[in-house]
Amino acid sequence: MNANRAQAAALPQIGMMLHMQPAPGEGLPAFFSRRAALVAALEQTGVQAVWVTEHHFDPISLSASPLLLLAHWAARTGQIQLGVAAVLAAGRSPALLAEEIALLSQLAPGRIALGFAKGGPFEAQKRAFGWGSEQARTDMRTVVDAVLDLLHPQPTAALTATPDAALQPPLHGSVPMFVASRDPDTLAWAARRGLGWMSAQFWPLDTYDAQAVNWGAAASQPSDALLVRGLWIDDDAAPARRHALAWLADFRRSKQAQWKVGFRGPLDLDESESLSRMIVGTPQDCAAQLEALLRQRQVPRLAFNPMHAHPETQLAQMQRLLHEVLPLLPQPAAPARLAQSA
Repeated sequence: MNANRAQAAALPQIGMMLHMQPAPGEGLPAFFSRRAALVAALEQTGVQAVWVTEHHFDPISLSASPLLLLAHWAARTGQIQLGVAAVLAAGRSPALLAEEIALLSQLAPGRIALGFAKGGPFEAQKRAFGWGSEQARTDMRTVVDAVLDLLHPQPTAALTATPDAALQPPLHGSVPMFVASRDPDTLAWAARRGLGWMSAQFWPLDTYDAQAVNWGAAASQPSDALLVRGLWIDDDAAPARRHALAWLADFRRSKQAQWKVGFRGPLDLDESESLSRMIVGTPQDCAAQLEALLRQRQVPRLAFNPMHAHPETQLAQMQRLLHEVLPLLPQPAAPARLAQSA
């Protein structure tokens, strides 16, 4: 460990990326009930945030309406931050999306966080909605611009807006927002609009660093970003690595049919490069990997994907992270709580 790391530096907000993947043989009513119970248990164990993705027509990612999931989980919890990484905004009605965000901010004050993206390499989504295309990036920015203007109307806008255009209910406080993009122009736009950035689980750290540079060149506010990493902790390093690579192989097999032709999936890498994009090994290994990651860059928010389908195992992995890995890092030895309304 690097003892020279500033002792006063706070660790990131610690969250979990909850991919809505049913376990083998798991019925849907039980699936949704167990995932809601998992979110409540994560809050009790000290995890600070839960993030969910948006996917459509995907039997192993049942999160077609992530804002509904956040509302459901908000009713089961009282403190944990609830986020979407990310809302696929292109083609949506800005007014309806802004109303949903404003209502969520009232249902869970200070606990909602939202990312936006143009859509991933999934052919069914692209055919149905156009998401994932280059045009979708422009459309996303247009929609998000309109949403932000509705959520945060300027005083001069009241002179031209009709009285019935105001959101009801209005936004409660502020909602941290982000863009999941590697495009320099989009990152500069995000910085100008007061959005942070998100870096996906399978993106290399070089991508996060490039995002930080491109975002920072246009920013006038402190950085806010979410970095996602896969997680697997074991008492023995070799089984941990085998498990992580086997999970990646299963993931690729399950997703390959949905990816666009020519997409370079996360296993089109050698084992060393694949493992470098995860936090994997013994608690000591994981602490060393995290310390190196955080020593070299500022990461306000970290979300971990425990690489297993069963919620009980996911919870156990997050507990090990909190109680066996984070205490091995330089001080402070517990995650610093991000202001939920910041």
